[in-house]
Amino acid sequence: MIRLPLRASRRALVTALAGPFLVATACTGQNRPGSAPRAAPGTGRDISPADLRMRLFALAHDSMMGRMTGEAGNAKAAEYVAAEFRRLGLEPAGEGGTYFQTVPFYRIGVDERASRLTANGTALEMGRDFLPLSPRIAWRLSGSGEIPVVFGGVATDSSTWIPADQAAGKIVVLGLPGSPSRDLANRGLVMRLVRHPRFARAAAVAIPQLDRYGPEVVARIRGGETTLDTARLDIPAPLAISPRAASVLLGADPASLQPGAMGATVRGSIASTMGPLPFPARNVVAVFRGADPALRAQYLSLTGHNDHVGFDHAPVDHDSLRAYNRVVRPMGADSPLREPTAEEAPRIRALLDSLRRLHPPRLDSIRNGADDDGSGTVALLEIAERLAGGPRPRRSILFVSHTAEEIGLVGSRWFTDHATVPVDSIVGEIDMDMIGRGGRDDLPDAGPQYLEVIGAKRNSVEFGEILEAVNARQPLPFAFNYEYDRPGHPLQYYCRADHYSYARYNIPAVAFSRGEHLDYHQVTDEPQYIDYDALARVARFVHDAALELANLDHRPKTDRPKGDPRAPCRQ
Repeated sequence: MIRLPLRASRRALVTALAGPFLVATACTGQNRPGSAPRAAPGTGRDISPADLRMRLFALAHDSMMGRMTGEAGNAKAAEYVAAEFRRLGLEPAGEGGTYFQTVPFYRIGVDERASRLTANGTALEMGRDFLPLSPRIAWRLSGSGEIPVVFGGVATDSSTWIPADQAAGKIVVLGLPGSPSRDLANRGLVMRLVRHPRFARAAAVAIPQLDRYGPEVVARIRGGETTLDTARLDIPAPLAISPRAASVLLGADPASLQPGAMGATVRGSIASTMGPLPFPARNVVAVFRGADPALRAQYLSLTGHNDHVGFDHAPVDHDSLRAYNRVVRPMGADSPLREPTAEEAPRIRALLDSLRRLHPPRLDSIRNGADDDGSGTVALLEIAERLAGGPRPRRSILFVSHTAEEIGLVGSRWFTDHATVPVDSIVGEIDMDMIGRGGRDDLPDAGPQYLEVIGAKRNSVEFGEILEAVNARQPLPFAFNYEYDRPGHPLQYYCRADHYSYARYNIPAVAFSRGEHLDYHQVTDEPQYIDYDALARVARFVHDAALELANLDHRPKTDRPKGDPRAPCRQ
């Protein structure tokens, strides 16, 4: 599931907890990518915890390097899924008679050799002092090649902002409140401000929040933007800067200045590079053909995403991070990154000490994505294997393993905008994302019956009621949690999973999840922490729901008219 970035102080924090263990440059799994996972002929027809475990340890292995879209690991994951579909006898439903649908991405990045800034003779270091947050934005130089700096006010208080004429042609540095929060630890704040009319004619807008980014966020931004749209954006350059850089640019601490105070003069440039991805980004699409001649041209779609967020260029101690997140960040990347309190620090130390008694320090840098969404991917394969060995349903079942979910649902959006079957022939969609955890150690209200349900009744009440009826017949029914589906919920789950790409076409669609946890988007999201019994139960439930919907004598009735699929999503 798409999530939010971290603060840069995490490395210093975990270093303090772990002692000298983070000074090494080697890290777990930072080796040359190995061969793709092998097909699993040893798996059986039943959806079993053992089979899911075997598949997931292969898919989330360190050699997959975090399965970043357009990288070798994600390409290998797509090959593995396609090989399994082929082995199970599913028909290819991609492009040109293959199992693949390529998403035509490019990668645009900052040219670090050609990008440099100097303020009154003081050089600012890329990645440490400043970080351009969008390489698609052309750098606006003044006619003299020098750009003045002005203090523009407090980023979160528009009443303090300078007038538009005062911002024009300048680098506008905005201050931040002293207390960090998740909302201030991501580039969304800067990207909103560069589009505000008050700053539209500025050369750049800079906010001193770079120290609040985690090293993995800095690495991802420096790695470039994977995009379908290569057009340049004529807006001010959005910059994250360090507190040191803010003082250098302004000549003083921003907290001591009044809006409109002039600072240094900056020379330099920010350049970008563009090219194709190293490896193709591909959705993997297959069909288990239905038996009813009148209905087999309709599809019930089952989905999960095969990508994750790659690897971190700043390795950390695995156990130190887990101990810290257990106490301070119980929802991983969706919990604010902050310093532990005086009461929390001893608890973190005690947890780390207990882990040290089990094994020595373990440097780690790979975001394996075992739960997100290795769990949904291997469940998809187990469901396919179960179906392939049984009688065919009336309708066809469409299996889609999406790429590029983590960069904005792009793979699923591309599929539904360019569907390899008629999009109106899809009668419903079930997405599985992060279905491998959900124990009480993960969420206080969770347990064996916990299941988050997003979107089930938004387009079709009947669709949601069918899912509830199938669940009620399970040996141990799930307790559906609809809280995160609530309109306006701040975590925006409805807009952050691949089911939405289908729902925007008025296709009844649902996202199932067992919820977030301390390992979400961390290097600690590894297969040894998965609850394979619970994962098997979710997969069996989805299998049964798919058969129920595929054998229905009518399409689930939709309750709203078709809208514009390109309209903004509303939680």
